[in-house]
Amino acid sequence: MATDLQVLKIDRSFTYIDVDGNGVITRDDLQGLGARLLAGFGASPAGTQGRRVADSFDSLWDTIADAADLNHDSRITPDEYRSSLIASFIDGDRFEPIFRPAIDAVLAVADTDGDGLIQPEEFQLIHEAFGRSEQDSEQAFAALDLDGDGALSRGELLHAARDYYTSADPSAIGNLLFGSLPTP
Repeated sequence: MATDLQVLKIDRSFTYIDVDGNGVITRDDLQGLGARLLAGFGASPAGTQGRRVADSFDSLWDTIADAADLNHDSRITPDEYRSSLIASFIDGDRFEPIFRPAIDAVLAVADTDGDGLIQPEEFQLIHEAFGRSEQDSEQAFAALDLDGDGALSRGELLHAARDYYTSADPSAIGNLLFGSLPTP
């Protein structure tokens, strides 16, 4: 059973994936999100990283659609999305196999200098792809930089994403992955 906070975070994430804003998620939305990410980093869709992002977002679509698109219309409504993520991530333990490949692909593109760390400007480009503001990005970065070294490790980001999509704890740092949340 999901808490109000978990439902709020899941519903909010729906809006980030619904790239065209038409109230449903399709494969094109996920591919559009990937294209915005690649464009922000100047990465070629035909290159190794571009194909990795596209392939991981396709796989993410297939997995979510398989669980959520119960009427098989290739469109996921907010209710279908919410039910699927609650079943998969909150009531189930499918975060790693579903989201980890997409997160790893995004971080591979975002880590422009290959040092294994995401710098503030790289993090902001990720946020821009998700339609988030510079203020949201700065706030999220400051909260997620747990060791205060001025960079985010893959571990910090994976932990934050897992918290965002699974945690019922109102004080979980991952709640701030996309900026502050309104009170549920």
